[in-house]
Amino acid sequence: MKHSIKVIFWIMKHSKGVLPLVVLTSIISGILSAIGVYSAFLSKSLIDAATGGRMNEVIKWLIIMAAIYFIRLGLNAINSIASTYSSTQLFNQVQKKIYQSLTYSEWLAQSKYHSGSLLARVTGDVSTVSSVILSSLNSFISLTVTFVTSFIALYYIDSTIAIFTITATPIFLLLSKFYSRHLKAIYNEQYEQDATYRSFMQESIQNLMIIKTFCHEEENFKTLDQHHHNRLKVSLKSTKFTLFSNVVFGTMSYFIYFMIYGISVLKMTTGAMTFGSMTAMLQLYYKVTGPLSSFVGIGKSFIGGIAAAERLMEIENLPHEQFHDEIEIETVSHPNIEFKNVAFEYSDKQQVLKDISFEILAGETIGLVGPSGEGKTTIIKLILSLLPIKHGKMRIRDSKSNYPLTREHRQLMSYVPQGNTLFSGTIRENIKFGTPEATDQQIIEAAKHACAWDFIEKLDAGLDTKIGEKGLGLSEGQAQRIAIARAFLRQKPILILDEATSALDSQTELNILESVKNLSHKPTCIIITHRPAALDICDRILKLESGYVTQV
Repeated sequence: MKHSIKVIFWIMKHSKGVLPLVVLTSIISGILSAIGVYSAFLSKSLIDAATGGRMNEVIKWLIIMAAIYFIRLGLNAINSIASTYSSTQLFNQVQKKIYQSLTYSEWLAQSKYHSGSLLARVTGDVSTVSSVILSSLNSFISLTVTFVTSFIALYYIDSTIAIFTITATPIFLLLSKFYSRHLKAIYNEQYEQDATYRSFMQESIQNLMIIKTFCHEEENFKTLDQHHHNRLKVSLKSTKFTLFSNVVFGTMSYFIYFMIYGISVLKMTTGAMTFGSMTAMLQLYYKVTGPLSSFVGIGKSFIGGIAAAERLMEIENLPHEQFHDEIEIETVSHPNIEFKNVAFEYSDKQQVLKDISFEILAGETIGLVGPSGEGKTTIIKLILSLLPIKHGKMRIRDSKSNYPLTREHRQLMSYVPQGNTLFSGTIRENIKFGTPEATDQQIIEAAKHACAWDFIEKLDAGLDTKIGEKGLGLSEGQAQRIAIARAFLRQKPILILDEATSALDSQTELNILESVKNLSHKPTCIIITHRPAALDICDRILKLESGYVTQV
């Protein structure tokens, strides 16, 4: 219970911006509910006037009924517009907050989640939470107003039947508590199954070429069938439980209705009740018991919203990168990078770096070599402050400053990682990604240094050529050259190339590496490579093996 209250406070905190509109729509919903209850009295008066032959009263009640229709029409229009605006704004607010939390979280912490699961949380869970805040609150207020006013009206007509009707409330509440406990477990099971399924589909589509070349189609179909079977099993479990609950609640409601209907008929037979009163009472009965059943439905969506909010809170509570506002990056011009007794492990049983020390001087070109899996890319991630160290010191310094190496120093770095890292969009947008203010001339110059301009200018749309996800439409070598051009254009004092020329032929690789030496801003360059041609341009070579660094 305490945890649910904590989640509710979290939801309310994230909905501050639209809270006035949420209150407005809730008030309108309450008014509409009260009008609905009044309509039952209106129906009673109209029927009694008609059966009594009172024409003037009949006309009066018909005019009031028409006026109420137009009032409800206007209120519904206002409610619809306000609800659409507030729900969209709320979705945007919560999603931005979660996206910011994910973006600024420590890389190691967020990398433990599958991208499919993160995507489901940032989209699906945010949508669930935002809809629950609005629909559940509006429905709760509307149903509460309906319940209270209908009971008062029913008590006014016949106190005995009103009290008999309200006796069902404790039973409904007890059943609802049992219902919500089991439903939350089913929701969590459904989410886990859906997350696994989405992850499988995402990876299958992204790696379709691998599936084809390994002739793995049939095995993938079998895996998909298994996922479908599991989803069907969980869906049927949810449906059976909901059906059972509906039967229980429906049977209770019908039994009470049958009793009230029988009592009303007997009273009308003896003249103790008019036909109009009986009609109004039966309408009011449904307005009393209807909310009780609907509260169960609200509980169902509310439980789903609580489960979704818990998953979003998990993302928001990921450890965030530390900001260091006191570091004046603009004063750093030609930095040296220093590692002193640095050790790093991904886990207690997976120590990658053991007490390594080295210094990279400003303007140097350093080759970083060693067997695969020995930690070369880990060193790069440490320099980029993507990984936290537990032992040792990392510093970045020049003649004017001397600071511990932090995330702020990424502003001094251009990075070309392994693999294809392009975005869908135009070639121009990809090259300008880190330098949005760059001119076409600067883009072309960077592309020439990266040996990319020779194929870009031959394309029909040139820089405005659109490419798909991960550079679809380009060869691996072309995609690598665009990524290198993106790093060159940024013109930062530190340039990091992590297997950045692995897809290039030897001559193109040599031309690009010569361009690195001839860049006008003369960056410090760190190159991870296995190719001798790349090592030939290096001032020094550092070898990483068995967790230690030695100079070759």
